[in-house]
Amino acid sequence: MHNPTDSTPARLPYSVRRTTAVAILRPDGREGQLLLHGSGRDLGTHGDGSPVQFDTVHSAVEIDFIGGRTVMSADAGQAGPDLTALVGVRAGSGFRSALAAALPNGAREHSLLHRVLDDVPVATVISGYALTREDPAVTAVPVPRTSALPRADYCAGFATGGVFIGGIETNGTAPVVIGPPAPDLVRGPDPLAWHHLDALPAKGMRRLRRIDVRREGDLVVDAMFRDSYVDEHCVETVVHEYHLDLTVRADTLEIVRAVATPRVLPWPECSGAVVAVDRLIGRTVLDVAPLVVGEFRGVGSCTHLNDLLRSVADVAELPMKLAALH
Repeated sequence: MHNPTDSTPARLPYSVRRTTAVAILRPDGREGQLLLHGSGRDLGTHGDGSPVQFDTVHSAVEIDFIGGRTVMSADAGQAGPDLTALVGVRAGSGFRSALAAALPNGAREHSLLHRVLDDVPVATVISGYALTREDPAVTAVPVPRTSALPRADYCAGFATGGVFIGGIETNGTAPVVIGPPAPDLVRGPDPLAWHHLDALPAKGMRRLRRIDVRREGDLVVDAMFRDSYVDEHCVETVVHEYHLDLTVRADTLEIVRAVATPRVLPWPECSGAVVAVDRLIGRTVLDVAPLVVGEFRGVGSCTHLNDLLRSVADVAELPMKLAALH
């Protein structure tokens, strides 16, 4: 599945756009610390097209990736809250619970900062992709038989008999996929389409998110994410990209329409997970995260799609900003 989006849609009158990004960097090389630089912005558009900036955030999280994926430092800038409670927490299972305790208001209200920091676990996981691409002569990454192999049937992409698991079972190596060139979503005719983002260095990665909400009787939601990698020649390619379109009742936040569109996925089996999105119909946006965590598992699921679905909880906050535009 190599069909990346080639542009960002225009901002519409009386809409709110949330954009976030996490730059995934190893400035000291593959043996050094993993740095996650997060940023985000909530921008409204009035009826005449003029913008109003509601919020901006920045964060920096340093992770000892080699030594257990442990958070070494976490900072949200001078105007942000104290994040020292996250130090020592593993940037994986348990991190989001620790985040909820460190940012109880942000977690409950689905704040912009919470959305950026919520991406720490998945950014840590996908950072491993850069390690498989650092040496252009390496076409497959050895998987020692003594190590924990990826679990078959954990998700659609890891289905038994599929390309990924089959490659490991047959060759003892994990296949490495190289995605399509990444069209520039950030630099276009509208300088406000995204918040300011620095160019990625060679061997860097980034997760981009965008969620647009407008009201047409119901709430119309257009959400997407993209993971990308910049190689040693400074060519950016897409690793994962999904889009999600929702229609949500404005009064109850009940989802009445949900369509997921895979744009770039690494394995042929991955796109089989999109049918799971039908299970969102009739649920509220606040029901989605616990539903996904509790039930979206196995070969009928995709961890990256699940992560996009969890983010729709932010829709509960954005209508308050929509109201300010009228």
